[in-house]
Amino acid sequence: MRKKELFRFSEELLVKNQQLLADNQKLQREVESLEAEIKKLREETEKLTAKLNATAPLRALEDKITSRAAVSKETEYGAAVIGKIVVKAAKCCNDLTADTGGETVKELVNLILGRTEVAKSEILKAISADGSFEDKKAAIDSQQKSSEDYFDSIMAQIQ
Repeated sequence: MRKKELFRFSEELLVKNQQLLADNQKLQREVESLEAEIKKLREETEKLTAKLNATAPLRALEDKITSRAAVSKETEYGAAVIGKIVVKAAKCCNDLTADTGGETVKELVNLILGRTEVAKSEILKAISADGSFEDKKAAIDSQQKSSEDYFDSIMAQIQ
């Protein structure tokens, strides 16, 4: 009987071994299938990522736009001078309105504000004109000097 039991256990083990081998092969096929799908998804992700990244022509266009958006030294200088003119105009208007009111003060404030706008317009025109930086700087400085002289002459009227 012992031999029969051993033979039966051997047969059971053999059958279980064959089942496990079959299950193992099935799982290996599933793993291979999943690995292939992962590879395909990675390739698709790489393609989508490549589309999101700028290509060479797009990078060139971006650089061109960025360089145009950069502020030139003429523009920077003109903006600084406009800022100085606006600050001086604000101080003059403040001094005018602090002393007394009336129609004369309103007219003088309007003259100062008008001259400020003219100066800003002339400076912007000088910046966009053709010429060297030195020529543009001279035109901008001339506008600043002219505006400050105008403001001083207005302030002299109330003293």
